[in-house]
Amino acid sequence: MAALVHSSRATAACSRCHLVLRLRAGARGLSSDVAARYEPQRLHPRLFEPSEVVSSWLDPAALALLQDVEIADLTDTDPSSVALRSVATEAREIYSFPLLSPQACRMLVEEVEHFQLSGLPARRPNSMNNYGLVLNGPIGLERLMDSLQARYVAPLGELLFGSEGASLDHHHAFVVQYKAGQDLGLDMHTDACDVTLNVCL
Repeated sequence: MAALVHSSRATAACSRCHLVLRLRAGARGLSSDVAARYEPQRLHPRLFEPSEVVSSWLDPAALALLQDVEIADLTDTDPSSVALRSVATEAREIYSFPLLSPQACRMLVEEVEHFQLSGLPARRPNSMNNYGLVLNGPIGLERLMDSLQARYVAPLGELLFGSEGASLDHHHAFVVQYKAGQDLGLDMHTDACDVTLNVCL
């Protein structure tokens, strides 16, 4: 579904259930034995294979954007200007564009809900979210997020944010959900990241 990407200098608000991929340079996360305990219970095993980030998981508009950028690179056209023409500018350094297919969104949501029902310890993304779930480590989706970042998000981040988005090698990926009786929203805050990608699932 739709994605919202912005640099650390911009602020953005998003509601409902979404995947957040916070990207920065120079850091790596630690894995957890919870992922090993969850492995035999996985609902969608394909999600845990980085080679499975296939084109069918991306929205056709996202695929077209990436292809246009590749063609621009080959024809001596400025790929940054092509990227900027293909995304909607919501505010200064805040861009939106379709990213994931409905199938990919459905599988991610189902896997997160399945993990939440497993009884395994859940790591929350921060002190402000009581119902979110970190996807790195505990659930075991770090390799998938690595692949998504390296193959799709980082190249686009470099085009949109220049040097600030050029050396992204780490992510803090998590899912949050806002609804009545649970977390209702997120207060204003700052993050230790260079680029944030919010994907509305």
